[in-house]
Amino acid sequence: MSPSKRLKPVQRVAKSREQTAARQLGRSKKSLHEEETKLTQLRQYHQEYLTRFEQAASKGITAGHLQEYRTFIAKLDEAIKQQESVVAASKQNHSVKKNTWRSKHTRTEALSKVVDRYERAEKKEEERSEQKESDDRSQRRPD
Repeated sequence: MSPSKRLKPVQRVAKSREQTAARQLGRSKKSLHEEETKLTQLRQYHQEYLTRFEQAASKGITAGHLQEYRTFIAKLDEAIKQQESVVAASKQNHSVKKNTWRSKHTRTEALSKVVDRYERAEKKEEERSEQKESDDRSQRRPD
């Protein structure tokens, strides 16, 4: 069996692994985007709530309402910190997935180049052999 044919199954496996890594990378990118969107929404809500608090405070509020606002803002701050941690972990995961995909892609590309080189060499050898046969036949013909 020719070297190019022996490497074809290896090339297919490498391509399959690259595609799997690409799908995982896509999922991690989508997840990162979703987590960043949640963080943005939390920050916007926090800002809106602070604005409402300032408006209410300017009109005068009771001590009970003031305490409720402060407690809720503290909870929002904690939720934002937690979401920031989730985003950081998601970024790390995405980075790992990207590096994994790059590695698989590089391997697939290298194998493709090797297979192509073998195929070109085999084709060249086949053409040489056919040319030799043709030359031999033409020399054997009686004039």
